[in-house]
Amino acid sequence: MDMVLLSIVSLAVFASTAFQAVAGFGYAIVAAPILVPLLGVKETVVFLLVGSIYMRIYMMYSVRHDFHFDMVKRIFAGAMVGAVPGSLFLRNVDAKGLEILLGISLILAVIFLSFNFRWHTGHPHWEQFCFGIMGGFFNASTAIGGPVIVLYMLNAQVPKVEMRANLTLYFFISNLWSMTIWFLMGNITWHNLVGLPMWTLPASFLGVYVGNKIFRYVNQHLFNRIAVLLILFCAINMIIKALSK
Repeated sequence: MDMVLLSIVSLAVFASTAFQAVAGFGYAIVAAPILVPLLGVKETVVFLLVGSIYMRIYMMYSVRHDFHFDMVKRIFAGAMVGAVPGSLFLRNVDAKGLEILLGISLILAVIFLSFNFRWHTGHPHWEQFCFGIMGGFFNASTAIGGPVIVLYMLNAQVPKVEMRANLTLYFFISNLWSMTIWFLMGNITWHNLVGLPMWTLPASFLGVYVGNKIFRYVNQHLFNRIAVLLILFCAINMIIKALSK
């Protein structure tokens, strides 16, 4: 193991997991720009997927009293339904236009939220399921479904403690499902499971510990602002990448 490489990757993991522990999401957003030049795109994707699962096991223990399991269950059930047409859609349609559409939609939704405009049907259970479908659809067709789920929780004004816990549980289940499929397809090997992700576990756990400490000083307003800025970053980055293809 190259100690210089391990040190740089560990620092990236520490920073991204600390951010994740504060915001509830954003692990890959922070880590990917640092890791891709070092590991390559494919290796980075696999590393982040496996590493995020290990990290979230620790995070779930620290937020175990804050879950709204029924909400997460309905969102994930919707995501499983949405993944089917999303996968079929990807086979027959150029993803470029879909990514631009999703990016613009996210930006418009954030603008509406900024002006305190919120949409409610009066049936939160169906809202959760439907947003899950959208998240699953876009995750399967563009690999970017997380911001849709975050957007729903912002719209529903879920308290920061519960929102962070729900996002942690949702992404853990979602990523575990993806990792299982990838493993069965041969895209992930035992080396991917016990290699670099294991070496960086100390940095990952330390990042979660530090992030949990910082989270105590983040009020609801600041937490929502962080989430909104992350969604905007994802949306703009998605549009730029799609236009550059």
